[in-house]
Amino acid sequence: MLRLQLSHYRVVQAVRIHGTVSAAAQALGLTQPALSHQIAEAERRLSTKLFARVGRRLRLTSAGELLATSADTILMEAGLAESTLMGKADTEPGEVIRIGTFAYNSYRWLPLFLKQLQPQWPNLYFEFITDTSKVPMRSLLDGDVDIAISAGSITSRRAHTYPLFNDELLAICALDCPTPSYGYMLATDFLDDPFITYSTIYETGFEEELLWRPAGRRPLNYLRSGNTEAVIEMVKAGFGRSILSRWAVQPYLDNQTLVALPVTPHGMPVCWTALARKRHQHVELLNAVSEQLQGWCQINFYHSNTS
Repeated sequence: MLRLQLSHYRVVQAVRIHGTVSAAAQALGLTQPALSHQIAEAERRLSTKLFARVGRRLRLTSAGELLATSADTILMEAGLAESTLMGKADTEPGEVIRIGTFAYNSYRWLPLFLKQLQPQWPNLYFEFITDTSKVPMRSLLDGDVDIAISAGSITSRRAHTYPLFNDELLAICALDCPTPSYGYMLATDFLDDPFITYSTIYETGFEEELLWRPAGRRPLNYLRSGNTEAVIEMVKAGFGRSILSRWAVQPYLDNQTLVALPVTPHGMPVCWTALARKRHQHVELLNAVSEQLQGWCQINFYHSNTS
């Protein structure tokens, strides 16, 4: 338990700077008796002398010098913490929205959208929650995130849903990996190699629901890599195959460092959706952000898909 309060540190610092009780008291807006009482109280609590009087001036003892040096750091850190938390006097306090991108890293396009929100909400800040070890809807309802970005057609009485853009799931493998001659991958084509995945937790809208269960087959060997970028690097190195969304792998297809094939003859379409909890305390703000995200995605991803 600390014996001194911040006021004691201010008094010691002021007396060292101004040299006399009267000058220090005036600088702090105190009476001389009040400041003298603070000095005496600090000395009593520490059981040591902090000042020695030399004529009309006060001189710091060695213990006082130590305390004064500490006072500079302590008061500076306290002031920095308070100004950081309170912000400027003429600005509103900031609000933080936690966006659950989970293992599907949305950092390639999501910051571009968030940058556009700054003029409208200058005190709005965002955090990316990449992995809560839960499916997106569960993380949203449990309050781990404020907005969840997930795949598939999701409906819930407890969440607002905002379809963002249409995509497709692709089978990916290394450049030197053999691929079926018919130009697409079936469930049976994944059985002989390790399947590299960012998570073994079942999620709607992905290969578990769309491929393994309908086929009644599932890879025997799973390698968990934690996020999509790690999955891609493992696949590129030849450790196995995987299935990921096109937007996640498109840069690697563009620079020809990865091979991608459709999954099944008809492909595997998927829709990305933003979710916002209805009973959130800032539900109106979350809905406004989600609506703007929806409009931004429909414009930007439509143009990128048709260009």
